[in-house]
Amino acid sequence: MVECGGAIDRARRLSVIFFAYALAAAIAAWAAGIARANGGAPADFAPVAGMRSFKQAPGIHEWRFVARRGPSPFDRIGLERVARGKTPAAYPAAVALYLPGTFMNGAVAVDDPRYSMPLFMAGRGVDFWSFDYRTHFVPATATQSQLGAMAGWTDDVFLADIESAARFVETATGHPRIYIAGFSRGAEFAYLFAARHPRQVAGVIILDGMMPSAAFRGNPPPGRYADDVSGQRLTWRRREALMRAVIDDPDGPAPLPRFATARANLEHVVYATDGFFGGHGGLANPLGGFSDAVVLAHTMAAYDRYWPVVQDYENPFNAGTRSALLAARLPLIAFASTNIGPHWSEKVAASARAAAGGNAVVVTLNGWGHLDVICGTHAAAEVFTPTLQWLRRRGAN
Repeated sequence: MVECGGAIDRARRLSVIFFAYALAAAIAAWAAGIARANGGAPADFAPVAGMRSFKQAPGIHEWRFVARRGPSPFDRIGLERVARGKTPAAYPAAVALYLPGTFMNGAVAVDDPRYSMPLFMAGRGVDFWSFDYRTHFVPATATQSQLGAMAGWTDDVFLADIESAARFVETATGHPRIYIAGFSRGAEFAYLFAARHPRQVAGVIILDGMMPSAAFRGNPPPGRYADDVSGQRLTWRRREALMRAVIDDPDGPAPLPRFATARANLEHVVYATDGFFGGHGGLANPLGGFSDAVVLAHTMAAYDRYWPVVQDYENPFNAGTRSALLAARLPLIAFASTNIGPHWSEKVAASARAAAGGNAVVVTLNGWGHLDVICGTHAAAEVFTPTLQWLRRRGAN
């Protein structure tokens, strides 16, 4: 009888243990389902060991976080937090999440607050976060078959990634409303996030970008998954060699012998970049004194190589999205360059006013190229400082 009673007790204990495990598994599965429905939970982000410091920005530090978003090794996203002090302030002047442009990522590229909005803002009390798209985790050496993982990286997928990042930032800082900033294509995502989540947004900062009015018709060509930042003439290896030459010895020999120096070589490349940028200082205008070749080299050397081509064929802004954004009446400040083309600054301004109506502040930067807005010679005085003043007038989040 004793053995029988002991066996019954053990069976009961095992039953309780099994029930507890089953309940825990069910709760975990439920939580995972909710997280998937919401684009991923903030807890997905894990800190990367180490804290980065900056020689030309003493007292400013950068911390990095990474989250997995899918089965592919490329399905990851990241965040860079830049703040003053070894422990970020509990009550910062503001909390901002910055969304970079095409081929770009959130890491600080230039170790100088004059040419880096994250360092400039952090040095003045802003808790500044920058986003790493999935593209940051695609190696430059990826094969065509490996790039197939990007086929499904639509605007909605990237927006869900941004939503997850924003919730993590809000949780980490204790600020339920944050400023959302975007450069170039990142401005498109900033507008989209603000339209979908106006209650999470304290204000919008637009850096030379807009809501798209149209997209390519149809679908990407079969087997083409990614845009490549390099080209037929300036291949990836030649591009890397040019950036390295300018960084190491800007007044030394140029990779192309027809230029006197490496600096002159890059100045010509960025000024003459045609296509979307127009070929007359649209990408950057160092020939007009609006940017420096060494700063541009640091910025462009940090680019990621690939971007999902499927997004070129999408336009996530329908009438409902635009109406919701305007109805939210969020405060907004926008900066527009002029060298991309005669109507570029008008389109940037039109998007800002369509999004915020009378709450939009629009600054036109005559003679500026696209990159000059974020790392140009006059960026600190004419972009960063007005943005900081605008933030301070708005108050903390």
